[in-house]
This record gives sequence, structure tokens and C-alpha cells, in this order.
Amino acid sequence: MQVFRVNRIRSIIKTAIVLSSCFASSANAQSFDDYKQRQREAFAKYKSEKQQEFRAYRERVNAEFEDYMRRTWPEYRTEPAIPVPPSPEPPAPVIKTPELEPSNDPIPHKKPVVIPDNRTVPEPVVPLPEPVAPARPSFSFSFYGADCRVSLEPDMMYTLQGINENNVADGWRILSSDKYLHVVSECLDYRDKLRLPDWGYVRFVERMTTEFFPSSRLNEARLMQMYILTQSGYKVRIGRSDTKLVLLLPSKETIFRYLYITIGNRNYYIVDNSPASKSINVFNHEFPNEQEFSLRLAKEPALPISMTEARHLKSETDKDLSLSISVNKRLIDFYNDYPLCANWDIYSNASLSSLAKEQLYPVLKKQIEGKDNITAANILLHFVQTAFEYATDEKQFGTERPLFADETLFYPYSDCEDRAILFTILVRDLLGLDVVLLHYPGHLATAVCFDSDMQGDYLNIDGRKYIVCDPTFIYANVGQAMPRFKQTSAEVIQLKN
Repeated sequence: MQVFRVNRIRSIIKTAIVLSSCFASSANAQSFDDYKQRQREAFAKYKSEKQQEFRAYRERVNAEFEDYMRRTWPEYRTEPAIPVPPSPEPPAPVIKTPELEPSNDPIPHKKPVVIPDNRTVPEPVVPLPEPVAPARPSFSFSFYGADCRVSLEPDMMYTLQGINENNVADGWRILSSDKYLHVVSECLDYRDKLRLPDWGYVRFVERMTTEFFPSSRLNEARLMQMYILTQSGYKVRIGRSDTKLVLLLPSKETIFRYLYITIGNRNYYIVDNSPASKSINVFNHEFPNEQEFSLRLAKEPALPISMTEARHLKSETDKDLSLSISVNKRLIDFYNDYPLCANWDIYSNASLSSLAKEQLYPVLKKQIEGKDNITAANILLHFVQTAFEYATDEKQFGTERPLFADETLFYPYSDCEDRAILFTILVRDLLGLDVVLLHYPGHLATAVCFDSDMQGDYLNIDGRKYIVCDPTFIYANVGQAMPRFKQTSAEVIQLKN
């Protein structure tokens, strides 16, 4: 079954065009108004028929899903949360000594890690009703400063008699009625308007349902979350742990600090991360065309703006490279709630917010204007090395925590991975050059593929020469690798162009 984009029934539009051509041949024999009326009637009839087909299919799919839900749920062992691996970073940044001579050494490295990026955004299996601006009274809630209103009325606050298979299936039958379809449409509309990644959409649905239901009825909220996400096209599972229901999300990425179970070769993470018993009974049945959740951010979330206090940044090597910058506190709060993972490319490919670029890029562009790429890269490298105060994650947060680039601009300290992530963004955006991340035990650096040959420590990757650029090797130039890592094999992480 083809997956349709929400609220865009392409087959209806195409058929309407065909109908238009059929009527056009006889339009000369009748008034134009009559022709238009007949065309509208034909289109309305076809649209009604297709909507009836969609409704019948949706009802059948949800009824079959309900039948499977009544069967015994298998038991899976709960695994403890995976801790963030410790990173033995030095307490102070490494500073290049003046006597360090330039070198032109090959850097050992492993085969590059290529992350495929061919995933499409999950969509409903069939079109949903058009989202309607809810009339009062309706349910309102706040999501990172965004005022949201959906068509949840008090009579939609259903009750589960328990959490066994039949109890949950009875709740699914209630949710599968047409009564809740507009809520799904409205949630998807907010997903698009707020440009929410998968995790953001999951949290949006969670915030809405847990605020709609009283705290004593979290099981009802969890089942509604599963229903909305399933109807939205996401692969989710629901489980029973002691006296509560838990929502489970599968992920290809390893997510730290979240309890999980393993089904097949995939980890399913408990969304609310609440303590669970040693095992969970899980309803593990596929919904048509379900797609896996991803931590990747394809777009910047469109959250309301609340600017932070300005922070002053100044390069120690380029004296006139100085600026004050502030960021959106709502975005910082959003990132603060984002799960931590080991995929460094996720943080780099998330880029900088448009607000940060508006303040930062004009100043940087002025500094590198008219310079060759190597000179310009040195200006950017020295800026990242010296404009930010260094501290380990352990000192700043009490635990390991990579930062998105906007967070690096916000928090008072940054370490090697934060600077490497920021530098890759600046190089790609301002110089248009390919760049990779170099991951060592306890360290993250970068390497840039320049458009002209140059001397310096380098890697050959797929027949192309990449020059080492280390944003935490203070005062080091392009092509100067930190001596302690020159004999260590680097893990090469390629980034999306």
C-alpha cells in the first residue's frame, strides 16, 4: 500500500485532471457554468468514494491490530541503561609549543564510517482528515514555549479497566474510532509547523497526552501516545511492566542512559526512562508501513524565540575577530532534553541555528574575505581554538555530554568534541569544503579536503587527501596534528555534504 503524504491526496488530484479533460470535450456544447458544476460534482463523488475506501482500509487495519493485541504478549528482559563511555580528556587543552616544526606525516586511520541517509519522514498509511483549527473549548498546552491547541475534549478521556491484553485492546478499539483522527492530523500539522525531528515529535505527543490525562491515568496517556505515533507512521511498541504501560522506541543509534529491551537485533528504548521490572511483556506486532524512529535532525526546530544573554567571543590570534552572540534559550532547552548518543555526525549535521548564523557568519565572512582556503581555514581554526574556554564535560556537567553547536555558543566551557563539531560546520558552510571527524580514544579532531595541495599531516581517504585540523590543539595551524595521536589509528567519520 502506497504511503500518502498527510493531507495531500495525489491520486485524487490526478484523477480530477483526467475528469477535467473528459468534460472539456463537451464543454463547447454547454454553458461554462454547467461544465464547472458537473466537474465539481464528479470530483466530489470521486473524493467521497476514495475517502470511504481509505476509511474502510484504516478500520480493517486497526481491527486486525486489535485482534493481535488480545493475544499473549511475550516477555523480554529489561537491560540496564548504557552509560556514556568515559572520555579520558586532559584537564587542560594541549598548547602547541613554538619549537614544534611543521611535518608532512601520514596519519593512520581505519576504514571510514559512512552513515546512510536515505530515510524518509514517517507518514500515515492512508490520508487523514484535514486538521481543523479547534473551536473552544479545546485542550491547550505549551511545548518549549510554543502555544499548542488540539481537539481533545473531556469526553475523550477514556478509562482502561486494567493493563492486560484485553484491557489494552479495548482501549485501542476506543482510540481507533473516528473521534480521535482529527487529533492525529493536528499533531502531524504541529510536527510540520514546528519542524520537529522524530524525537521532538515523540516528546510533543508525550507532553500533550500526559498533560491531558491526570497523573493517576498515565497508562491511558501511554496507549494514546502509541496510537497517535502508530497512525502517524512510526514504529513503536507498547509493553506492560508491573502495574504500568511503557512506550518503546526502536533505534539504530545506541542511546545512552535509557533503559531498553532487545528484540531481534534492535534495541527498544523505554521512552519515559522510568524504573522498570526485570522483564516487560511486549505487544510486538508490525503496523503497515511503519518506519523506524531516528535521532537525526534534518531541520532546525522552529521554536518560539527567547534570546539568552549575549556572550562575547574573541580570537586570540586575529585581534579584530570579535563579536557578541546570543542564542535561543528554547532551542537550548530542547537540546538539553535530547538523548545522548555516540553518533558524532548527528551533532555536526544538525548545524547551527539560523539565529546563530545571522550573528556569527557576517563577522567570520568579513575576516576570511579574499583569503585562499588554507588561510581562511586557519582563521576559523584559531577562532575555535582560542575564543572558547576549555573544560572537560566532567567539570562542566559532572558527566560526559557532547554539545550541539548552539550549545557550544551558550555554555561557558567546551571540550574537544564540541569544538570539532563546531569547526566542521564552519568549514562546510563558509568554505564549502569536505571535512571529516577523526575519533581517537578520548579525543575528537577533524581533517579537511582542500582544493589545492599543501604540506601537513594528512590522511588519504578514498583517493583524496585530507589535512588534519585540530580545534583543541591550541595555536596549531592547519596540517599540525597533536603529537600524542600521530601514531594512533583514527576512526574516520564522514559527514553529509
